[in-house]
Amino acid sequence: MKSLALIAFRKLYKSRVFWIMLFLYALSMSGMLFGVEAFINKIASNASKNSPIPIPDFSLYEFPYIWHNLSYLAGFLKLFPALILMVFVAADYSYRTNRLQMMMGLSREAYFLTQVFMVLALALFSAVLLIIWAIVQGFVHSTDLSLSSIFGKSYFVAAYFLEVLAFLSFALLIVTLLRKSGLSIIAFSISYLAIEPIIRFYVPEVVAQNLPFKSIGSLIDVPNTSLMQLFGFNFRTYIDLWDLVITLIYTVLFLIFTFWIIKRRDL
Repeated sequence: MKSLALIAFRKLYKSRVFWIMLFLYALSMSGMLFGVEAFINKIASNASKNSPIPIPDFSLYEFPYIWHNLSYLAGFLKLFPALILMVFVAADYSYRTNRLQMMMGLSREAYFLTQVFMVLALALFSAVLLIIWAIVQGFVHSTDLSLSSIFGKSYFVAAYFLEVLAFLSFALLIVTLLRKSGLSIIAFSISYLAIEPIIRFYVPEVVAQNLPFKSIGSLIDVPNTSLMQLFGFNFRTYIDLWDLVITLIYTVLFLIFTFWIIKRRDL
């Protein structure tokens, strides 16, 4: 397993494009997680001037609620690591590096595992980046720094990791099927932004709620902030077991189908 992880790492280590894309992703995520509170409070302040109900400022960065707040917000950028994954997996097919690895003795099973390691690494990177910002912002903005407050809702990070993992697993399936980065990105984006939303519109609610992207996106509900409560909204503040289970099922299915394609098709 260690040698397979090294193979996956070596593919990316010398790629300047990979590090640039990863840096841009980290920069985008950091910028959003750092500045979103000021942005929302600015909008609320402007809206309050014309509202009969005063809209108070609020903090997204207080423990333990920061874990839920930032995990939800970070989910909006999960398309970025999916793009990174599709670009570099497609490069394996374009430059025939996977075929060269097979000729040097790498089995199809081992090749599949190198792709899985890449998926895990990108999901883990996203989760670690989220943890870093949550800890930094939480310590700066919180008054209660007891262990129960700091780690009270940190399980949302695990849910975020699973959300990104499932998303990337579908991206891996698409790029393994189509092999071209541009075509894969288009097909993935259309599936995510158009095809499933259209299907959800026509099928019964019970089916719509359990479609892949809807299930993955439902893992972490909208944070139940004081601003939401002010307007009478009341969102879920926990991880629903069914959403967790069905996201895990979809993740496993995406990876199984990816492995089946790798085993059956000529690389």
